[in-house]
Amino acid sequence: MALSPEQEWTLVACGLVAHADGILEVGEWDQVLWMIEERIAAEDTDAWLAALADKAALEAKLAALPLPAPLFVETILERAWRMALADGRGSEEEATVHDALAKRLGVDPGEAARLRAAWLGQAKRTAELVAAFAALVANADGRADSAERAEFDDLLDRLPVDDARRQALRDLVDAPPSLDELVGRLAALEPEARRSALVSLAPLVRATVSGDRERELFVQLCDRVAVGREDAERMLER
Repeated sequence: MALSPEQEWTLVACGLVAHADGILEVGEWDQVLWMIEERIAAEDTDAWLAALADKAALEAKLAALPLPAPLFVETILERAWRMALADGRGSEEEATVHDALAKRLGVDPGEAARLRAAWLGQAKRTAELVAAFAALVANADGRADSAERAEFDDLLDRLPVDDARRQALRDLVDAPPSLDELVGRLAALEPEARRSALVSLAPLVRATVSGDRERELFVQLCDRVAVGREDAERMLER
């Protein structure tokens, strides 16, 4: 089945922002892969993966794309900016590419900057939940080992939070909050933001030595916030 203009715009915009600074980070790649799996048929995945890895191919696709309906413009731009925030930053290069995409979609730079600031605020709130769940997963077997601590630190370095807050969040690995306390907060997020947060957690689970308790906790988390077991398993197969 052919993709809609909104779906093609989402993938192309996300790919171009991810390429903007010349480095495709782990967090960005996980988010891009999830965008693909959420939006295209399995038989089309390989072709889109090849296109997303090729900046010139993405630019060619962009030049040929018809404009989406105005209803989808803000959603496309939000998903694209999520790529910039996936590694904890939002660089000038990424903002420049995002501005160009916004202009093509009929959004002026001032409005695009205002939207990015609002999305950063939302991303910071989500990052707090991601860090707390990461601490729970790291302690799934009763303690966080050295590999889990390293992955936890790496995750924190990619979260879009201020440096002072990032340092405070590092203490969570030794004093994680309760599961019940956090499930409700995560469940309150929009479905796409909820899945995006869980995608950010998956590398921590994959880095565990034994993995059984951590994987089961991750799957339980997904179940409790209405993200199914099949989706949970796919996140862990990266």
